Amino acid sequence: MDTPQEERQFELAQESFGINLLRQARQKASELPPAAHGQPPDTPLAEAASEAFGSLLGHVFALPEDKRITALLMVASGMIVEHLRVAG
Repeated sequence: MDTPQEERQFELAQESFGINLLRQARQKASELPPAAHGQPPDTPLAEAASEAFGSLLGHVFALPEDKRITALLMVASGMIVEHLRVAG
């Protein structure tokens, strides 16, 4: 069992991962070429999101099973914070 300090460090690390994941996805989406003729206009965004989601799953499933739910919640929290920071 982790100490409260270890748990908080883990949570902060997951939140930081979420922030970085969203930043990387945003950067990737801006680097992708625009959607080709006949493709939906959000195709580059969908590609970047799919890659980010794959990274998220790989990250979470590499963790011990008992930490996965907390990790997902904290990654989501980090992504929301980053999204709101950029939108604000």
